[in-house]
Amino acid sequence: MNRLLIASLDRFGPIGEGLRAGLTTCVLKTETFEAGELIAPAGGRAQLRLLARGLAIKQTVLADGTRQIFSVATPGDLIDLAGLFTETDHEIRALAPCEVRRLGVRELQGLLHDHASLLAALFRAVLTEARAQRNWMVSLGRRSAAARTANLFCEIYWRQKTLALATDGRCALPALQNDIADALGLSVVHIHRVLRGLRDDGLAVVKNGVLQILDWDRLAALGDFDPEAFRAQTDQALGAAVRPMPGAPVP
Repeated sequence: MNRLLIASLDRFGPIGEGLRAGLTTCVLKTETFEAGELIAPAGGRAQLRLLARGLAIKQTVLADGTRQIFSVATPGDLIDLAGLFTETDHEIRALAPCEVRRLGVRELQGLLHDHASLLAALFRAVLTEARAQRNWMVSLGRRSAAARTANLFCEIYWRQKTLALATDGRCALPALQNDIADALGLSVVHIHRVLRGLRDDGLAVVKNGVLQILDWDRLAALGDFDPEAFRAQTDQALGAAVRPMPGAPVP
């Protein structure tokens, strides 16, 4: 059960062998959520939640009930990094049926105290998440409605393809038009026109919870999509820095 957590953290590593051993023996609680259910509320503290199955969204709900979705999480993502050292200012909800594995606060604190490589990995995971958020900011501020939709679809497909969850141009996207609109800062009427345009132009179709990419090259060009914005950041020099010297304690 813990291999997915180790693999997820190792993307931002490398992590030390002592930490691998600690993660192998730590206890993860498994929770399941139906579509629309709250995974983590705003104001909570992180418990190192790992999305093992399904898609989830991060969103901020305003006083008038409207919301802004600003991230879509895919399997293998650590979904509550924002609450590691302070309370979160947003909530996380299941976009589809989800399985989440959660490490308790005390175990997390113990691992952070004992293993410098965990802190380094989490730091780089936060940097990776921040880079992806800047891409969303550029979309909301500068890209056209069609371009920001294309960029979002490329992101969702590319991230699932790297996990072997997308094949033949198809991947899961169990989102309603209002979900897509709330992620892109558009009205439902506007997103309906954009989706129809992408379909009519032979670029992409969303139907029955599935995103079908019809022409990747043209869609990526329209959305100015750069996969580097979502690639896990790592640093071999940093990894070497946390490896122990011969005879030193294992981090």
